[in-house]
Amino acid sequence: MADSNENAPIEQLKICQLRAQGLLEEIDRRSTDPTVVCGKCGAKANHAAQVHNPRPLKEARGDSFWS
Repeated sequence: MADSNENAPIEQLKICQLRAQGLLEEIDRRSTDPTVVCGKCGAKANHAAQVHNPRPLKEARGDSFWS
């Protein structure tokens, strides 16, 4: 039996599903300016809807001596 996600439109797939299908260019498009990280697989995404278990991505901080 085929995976139900195999026939889903690409816009509805989560990043881990894209990775499983080898659609790395689409992953790159969805992670140009990440704001969330998936708590399950660690994928970074621009929008929470693009991962299964979104968590806020911690902002990068400068050198600990100066910040």
